[in-house]
Amino acid sequence: MPKLVKIMRGLALVLSTLAAGFATTAQAQTACGITGSATASPAVYDPFNPSGLASTNISMNITRVNPGGGGKTSEVNFYLKANPSTGAAANGTQIIPQSVAGSANITGIGLNIFYNYAAAAPTLTPINITPSGSNRFLKIEFTGNNAASDTVQVTFQVNLPANLDLGAVQNLAFDAFFACEMSGGAYNNQTQTGSFPNAVVFPVTVLSALRTYYAGTALDFGEIGAITTASLPGTPQRTNPSNHVFVQSSGAYSVTLSSQNAFKLFKPGAAVTNDKIDYRLRFLGTEVDSTSTPTPGATAISRSCQRATLSTMGNVLPIQAKLLEGGQGKNPSPTYTDVLTITVTPLVYSDPGTNACATYSLTGF
Repeated sequence: MPKLVKIMRGLALVLSTLAAGFATTAQAQTACGITGSATASPAVYDPFNPSGLASTNISMNITRVNPGGGGKTSEVNFYLKANPSTGAAANGTQIIPQSVAGSANITGIGLNIFYNYAAAAPTLTPINITPSGSNRFLKIEFTGNNAASDTVQVTFQVNLPANLDLGAVQNLAFDAFFACEMSGGAYNNQTQTGSFPNAVVFPVTVLSALRTYYAGTALDFGEIGAITTASLPGTPQRTNPSNHVFVQSSGAYSVTLSSQNAFKLFKPGAAVTNDKIDYRLRFLGTEVDSTSTPTPGATAISRSCQRATLSTMGNVLPIQAKLLEGGQGKNPSPTYTDVLTITVTPLVYSDPGTNACATYSLTGF
C-alpha cells in the first residue's frame, strides 16, 4: 500500500515602508472639500493571526480646499467605508480618530468612523449636526483665516480583526463620503456633499500568507495481489477521489509535487522488477507517472495558483492515483510504498497567480 503524502509548507512574506494618502478629486466635483497625506511606520497584518492587527496609530495631515474668489472650506463631516474592490472583506475594521493638532475644532474623537460595506450611512447634514455613537462621523471645523490654519493633523487608531478576507496588498484604501460648507466667496454658507474613491490609504501590509492541510486518508489501493496488469485498462484500480489538499490564502500561491520513487511503489529493500509497481497520479489537472518524470525526487507538477481567499470554501485540490501494474506475480509484501511531497508557498503580494487551481478536477482519470 502506498504511504501517503507528506505536506511541506513554505512561507514568503513581503514587508515594506508605505505612505498613506487622503486624496480627493473634490475640487472638480464641489467647491469645498479636503485633501491630505500621511506617512507612518508600516503596520503588518497577518490574516491568520487570531489576534488580528494590534492598534496602530497613524497621523494624517488634512488640508482644506480653498477655491478662488475668497471662499474657504469652513466645515467638513465625513466617514469611511471599503471601496467596491474590497467590499465586505474589510467589515469589522475600526478607524478611530484620537486627537487633532492645528487651528480646528474636532468632534467625533473616539468614534469608529468606518462603516461596513452594506451598512446604512450616517446622516451628515445639516452641516451643524453633531456626531454620536449612533451616528458616527468626524467633524472638522477650521477656525483660522490664513494659510497656516489650512492644515490640521489628525491621529487615527486603526484596528483590524482576525480573519479578514483581504487580498495581499501593501496598503488598505477606503472611500470617503462627506458633507462640507463654504465661508466667503460665491459659495458662502453653501453645503455640498460628495464622495471619492481611495480617499484614505493606510500603510497596512496584508501579508501574502496561507493555511493548508491534507484532507483524507493514505492514497491506498487496498489489496492488489490478485489484480493482473492486463485487467487494469478495463477495471481501473484507483485511490479514494475525496482525498485533497485544502488551501486558504490572502494572495496567490505556488504548488509543487514530487515523488520519492518516480511514481513507483517499492517493497522495503526492493532490488528487482518484481519488487516495484508503477502507478499514475492526477493532481492540479496534470497526470504524471514514471515515464513523464523518470527521475526520483524531481518536480513533477508545478502550478502558480490564483488567490484561494480566506473563506471556509477555500481551494479544494483533489488528488488521485491509479495502478498501471497489478500485484499478481509480484514479490509479496504488506507494504509497497512511495512518498509524495507537496509544497505550498505564498507568492509575493504583487503576483496574481496564473491558474484557477480550484477548477481542476479528477474527471476523466
